[in-house]
Amino acid sequence: MAGNGDLIALVTQAGLSRRELARWVNVVAERRGLHLGCSHTSVARWLEGAQPRWPIPELLAEALGRRLGCELTVADLGLRDRRPPTPDSFDGLIVARTAAEVRHAVAELSERDMNRRTFLANTAFGAGAFAAPALFWSTASRAEGEPEQLASHGPTTVRDADVLRIHQTVLAFRRLDRAQGGGDLRDTVVNHLNGVARTKLAGSYGDEVGRRLFRAVAELTELAGWLSFDSGRHALAQRYHIQALRLAQAADDPAYGAYVMANMACQAVYLGHGWEAVQLARAAEQGGGSRLGPRARAIVASMEARGYAALGDRRACERAMATAERHLDAAGAVEDDPSWCNYFDESELQHEFAHSHRDLGLPDKIHGFAGASIKLRRAGATRRCAQDTTFMAAAHLAQGDLDAACAKAGEALRITGNLSSTQCNDFLADFRRRLRPFAKEPIARAFNEEADQILGDLAAA
Repeated sequence: MAGNGDLIALVTQAGLSRRELARWVNVVAERRGLHLGCSHTSVARWLEGAQPRWPIPELLAEALGRRLGCELTVADLGLRDRRPPTPDSFDGLIVARTAAEVRHAVAELSERDMNRRTFLANTAFGAGAFAAPALFWSTASRAEGEPEQLASHGPTTVRDADVLRIHQTVLAFRRLDRAQGGGDLRDTVVNHLNGVARTKLAGSYGDEVGRRLFRAVAELTELAGWLSFDSGRHALAQRYHIQALRLAQAADDPAYGAYVMANMACQAVYLGHGWEAVQLARAAEQGGGSRLGPRARAIVASMEARGYAALGDRRACERAMATAERHLDAAGAVEDDPSWCNYFDESELQHEFAHSHRDLGLPDKIHGFAGASIKLRRAGATRRCAQDTTFMAAAHLAQGDLDAACAKAGEALRITGNLSSTQCNDFLADFRRRLRPFAKEPIARAFNEEADQILGDLAAA
């Protein structure tokens, strides 16, 4: 084994024998409450080039530094710094108490995400983590009182034109998301959010501009959450949604907060948490109050229906679907509604009905709803079309029509192949699992071969 020249030189300069150095290291360790029992043979191995276990390199640096009267690093000793990573106290789930705290939280969350920090490496989505933010938001939204003070004194002045650009950027990103899925778009949005959080949110503005700014950043943050959801990064999505909800509250916009809550419910039900989805939808309805328009109420009610469907409660699901339909009938022209909810039209409602009946296990109902959704679909809604087509394929399979199922699944496959959406890949993967009993049938084998070619491992996961 080659010797450690740097360590040999420093030990020689310090004038320490191997036994003396071992004793010095043990003394430093004991002052930290550690008992190492290093000996002269330990020192001999280190001088020969062995890498001591942590924290011995740090203790060596301190011991030799004291002897030589200077500060030494582990690298100065020719050793590798293998100290365990410092636990990251930031988790993005805490509801910020002040405007300054939520500004910091959005900047920190997007920064860690953008730089691939490992603070979420061992963290999974937890539906229960939505409870505290939802309660905080819904109770605060109904409380009387003055809006929060949002004025900030930063290095650059933020004007209404800056806020408008954020809104316009969000609109463009949303169109791309519906057309191509969130996978390829997500990182771009997160990077943009981080830039906005560190420049605009940290800039200089009064309360009125601040409220409009927080509202715009809430949309951008929610979009980052939605794209993370569509990319299968559920722990991150949950954290963006929580921060978006707090931003909407600071902006005194309970209607947009209700929309964020509806998307929380959507994520919860997608991951199998039907009861939590129902509670989130109910809280959204209550917290939105009189400022929640009919179209937004239809979105919230459809998420409540999805929650009941996941629970297998057909009667409650149909009751919520009827409520959603009634609210949508009462809505005016889409141009009269905020941009964040004017996508929800009759086609979207039919899609939600198809999705609910899929979860209820009622294939005979799916064809009409999914077919109507596709027929009424606006241009650019590619992801929804892929999902509805997959639902129809699964319904055909449940009804025993293998030929129709594989034909329709082939259509869905070719649409999905042009998207970057974990949701769509998951629905196709679910269809393929249901197709396994028929794997030896020529038509099923042909479909699976095409799926392997188009989607590879994603479709078979």
